[in-house]
Amino acid sequence: LYGKKKYMQANQLYSELLTVYKGTKEFEDMYYNYAYSSLKLEDYEQAAYHFKNFVDIFPNSPRAEEMDYMQAYCYYKLSPRVELDQKSTTQAISAMQTFIDTHPGSARIAEATRIIDLCRKKLEEKEFKAAELYYDIGLFHAAAVTFKNLMRDYPDSQSTDQYKYMAIKLY
Repeated sequence: LYGKKKYMQANQLYSELLTVYKGTKEFEDMYYNYAYSSLKLEDYEQAAYHFKNFVDIFPNSPRAEEMDYMQAYCYYKLSPRVELDQKSTTQAISAMQTFIDTHPGSARIAEATRIIDLCRKKLEEKEFKAAELYYDIGLFHAAAVTFKNLMRDYPDSQSTDQYKYMAIKLY
């Protein structure tokens, strides 16, 4: 079923068979496919759980690095649009950084770094929108502090000069 891309049926079957095959040589392959079937179904929370669990169960597996990365990637996929709570975005940054620290020679480091940059950009945009909102409703001191925080939190941003200008203007 997994090979035929019938991930829903495969996922259900894996969940029932894992307890039966636990401790056998087939268990690692089954759990690997089980985690990926959750990913293919876009159930990123469950997939992240299973990718982490795979690494916990099989820490010496040749697939452990891939599964570690995929757990962090699932947090990235859970990251919502800018207007919503960014807990998953900060989890993605943390998990990707942990992956980079844990696997310094990985071929996935460039992609992990790119994802961290995208997540940081999203957090910066959220903070910028908050500063704009404070400005729009006339809370100039709050807006100035938020722009100042943007400069501190994102010193490498292309908008640092704009943040500095707005903070000075608002003070």
